[in-house]
Amino acid sequence: MENVDKRTVRLNEHASESEVKPLVGSDAEEQEEEEEEEILQMNVSRSSCALPNYKITLAVIGGGLGLCFLVAGLSYLSGKSACTSVDAVIECGKVRGVHCGMAYMFKGIPYASPPTGKLRWRPPQMPTCWNNTLDTTKFGSMCAQVQPVGEDGKVMGSEDCLYVNVWTPTMNSDSKLPVMVWFHGGYLHILSGSEPGYCPTEDLTEHGQVVHVSFNYRLNAFGFMALELLREGSPSNTSGNYGFMDQVAALRWVQSNIQHFGGDPNKVTIYGQSSGGTSVWAMMVSPLAKGLFHRAIDISGSSVFKASLADAENNNLVFLQKTGCKDAECLRQLSVPKILQSIPWFVYPDWAAEDLCDLPRKGGFAGPVAVVDGHVVPVAPLEAWKKKIEGHSDVPYVIGTTLQETEYAPVYANLSVWSEEDYQWFVKAKLNSFGESLSKEALALYPTSEFCSEPTRCVEKTYMTMVSDVRATCPSNELARRAAEALSSPVYRYVVTYTPSRPAKIGNLFSYKSWFAFHMLDTLGLFGTLDHALGETTVEDRAFQRLIRKYFLHFAKEGVMPNEWPQYPNCTALLSTELTIEEDYRHAQCSLWQKYDMFQYAWIN
Repeated sequence: MENVDKRTVRLNEHASESEVKPLVGSDAEEQEEEEEEEILQMNVSRSSCALPNYKITLAVIGGGLGLCFLVAGLSYLSGKSACTSVDAVIECGKVRGVHCGMAYMFKGIPYASPPTGKLRWRPPQMPTCWNNTLDTTKFGSMCAQVQPVGEDGKVMGSEDCLYVNVWTPTMNSDSKLPVMVWFHGGYLHILSGSEPGYCPTEDLTEHGQVVHVSFNYRLNAFGFMALELLREGSPSNTSGNYGFMDQVAALRWVQSNIQHFGGDPNKVTIYGQSSGGTSVWAMMVSPLAKGLFHRAIDISGSSVFKASLADAENNNLVFLQKTGCKDAECLRQLSVPKILQSIPWFVYPDWAAEDLCDLPRKGGFAGPVAVVDGHVVPVAPLEAWKKKIEGHSDVPYVIGTTLQETEYAPVYANLSVWSEEDYQWFVKAKLNSFGESLSKEALALYPTSEFCSEPTRCVEKTYMTMVSDVRATCPSNELARRAAEALSSPVYRYVVTYTPSRPAKIGNLFSYKSWFAFHMLDTLGLFGTLDHALGETTVEDRAFQRLIRKYFLHFAKEGVMPNEWPQYPNCTALLSTELTIEEDYRHAQCSLWQKYDMFQYAWIN
């Protein structure tokens, strides 16, 4: 096909229509941080939590990640060392990357044909191979999207976007290093696998001695539009979830090629944050992904897949009306901007969830973009665990959230100046529709007198903790419990409780400065990019980063957490500057929300 053949000619330039802006900070340059203090001993405290017997299964996995950098070809200087070129021969041909003193980097390797023209809204196809050496020193384009999300967003990226990136500390194919595959977040609408501050880097690759992979997958309408007329020609007679199909294709690419970069295809960990975590849930229950990975980490994802294929196809008819098309051929001829402008962002809740960072209103559900299609996602994760349906992956699993998960985007601009009376009024106003007794019990369990590091913001912290419990913490506890019952592999649960030394600003992604344990705090800690969010870091901030890395990498390498971190549901790990183990974490609060059937309002991302 014409679009596919172009790549064999364009060996030295990946077309990128996107504007790449750092997710964290401005110019993302590598800084080798020289710690003045010795690495703090990771202390462990526990509250009478017995250690269960661990079930060690499958292969040993490893991984880590950090700040992402844009490399300007072979002239780029990384600290003390100039980059030199390095070649690798993979399944589809020879690729040329760079070695900049610490790790080898290969960027923009095609793992599927561009999903354009007749391939739009179809499962990913094998890439066209090449005869010459493919230049892989620059990232490929991000997938087509609008930023910010919504009708007024700016069109960015390209449909020609299905690329993987590899960071490796060695080119010895006999090394068989653990592999970690990163699934980026962005509500299944935006971002990419090469966001500065939000993807792997050479520094952590070298220090962790793991092979890292990131990739792009189709987003928004291009990746998740379900319409009955798009079933035509589908071997599974389904539509939607094309982005999840891309993720499966990327994992297959890893299985076929990662040994050429020193990685072991039998030691693959998948992990993702936000909608990347949601994607991990999808991979866990998808029969298409079974056997393609051996460890999994969900960071602040959602396993809520409420929409059936039939419901989604019916709801999305408004998209069809906005395009003016009556058949699939017409849709496949539309321009990228026209498709993005036709997404029904605010016509119904499936494509724009505005209130997920607030207490729910009765009957106010936000539908997911992804659907239970019976093919890629045969059943919702919670249902799979509840009914112990076979066919899903049974691998060691970590499920994590942050204590003030929803604090990155509070819905009330004046929340920081609320009085005690304001707090009580809003809680009652939101919850009384479920019955006055709920708001009364909730206020008793969430007193603003609880200790917080910023006394003037205690009301704000308490309200966001309550919202986060309803939307994320408590539903995740239930999901982890169900997973632990259904899987023979170990399941672990953590909650980040650390409060950074100063407010965090996440680039242009979130307009609000976050003060507490916000959505993405664990990811920034793992990536080592807290300094870009905070401006500068303290000894405590860096201790938190080291602790996150320590336990995540241990799990990825060994398939279990160290002995001081027991499996769920026995205990929950609270991550701050030290590890604290607690039994029945937030039992009273979660029991309240469960009693009033509030888990159905878990957030979607």
